[in-house]
Amino acid sequence: MNIRNRIVAVLACAAGLFGAASAEVISVPSDSKTISEAMVTARMGDTVKVAPGVYRENVIMAPGVILISTSLFEAKIDGGGRGTAVTMSKTCIIEGFEVRNGTVGIFSSDMGNEINSCRIVNNWMTGIIAVRHLPKIQDNIIAFNRASGIQGWDVRSTAATVNHNSIAYNGNHGIAVGGSSEFIIENNVIAFNEKFGLKVLQEPEKIQVSSNNFWRNLYQPGKPLPDNNFAFDPAFIAPRSGMNFKPDPGQCCKSKGSDDENLGARLNY
Repeated sequence: MNIRNRIVAVLACAAGLFGAASAEVISVPSDSKTISEAMVTARMGDTVKVAPGVYRENVIMAPGVILISTSLFEAKIDGGGRGTAVTMSKTCIIEGFEVRNGTVGIFSSDMGNEINSCRIVNNWMTGIIAVRHLPKIQDNIIAFNRASGIQGWDVRSTAATVNHNSIAYNGNHGIAVGGSSEFIIENNVIAFNEKFGLKVLQEPEKIQVSSNNFWRNLYQPGKPLPDNNFAFDPAFIAPRSGMNFKPDPGQCCKSKGSDDENLGARLNY
């Protein structure tokens, strides 16, 4: 689904969940000059719709708010090299942004959150940190962060998964999990990270890992990957020069995920 159709679907969903009269759309920068200013007035069920541009701010999302870029990756939240670029409250959705240059890209500790179709890159530490409640993390590019791509501690979920992301070229692990965590990792491409593709510190049997492609991470975990995962060159078209993490169809094999779709982020850009 392209970003324009997705906006229509998100607005329809918000109207259905919260009532058409109560759910409002706040446009940035036309209604509010900054995303942070929009969050001050946004209420549960509102959508903050952001036009292309660079937004040099540290955003704290209001509870129950949908934050969406009108053009995929063209609205860029730049954390200015200090602090977390985006902090999520409960039942929030962020979609379509480039999130960059924070100490941490996105931080989530409350239930019901979603991180969809974002490019989370070049943060000084970790791309996404999740504590206690796992957000739905789907169709993101998480790359070139100086620490791990995703880091979780005591994260549990019966519904949210880490699904169809391209997690690559991070300075530490692709995904690092600790504490008492229990969730599903599936259909991702996890490649070229400088340490483990997946590092699980405690209770690894509670992390279900299936239909992922692990390739050329510098060190591999002590135990072999489960049989239903892959190891092949993802053949990214131009990850360094153009942030293009699509597979080159002439070089990449045709293995599919558990849903019979291509592995990694399913994005049109």
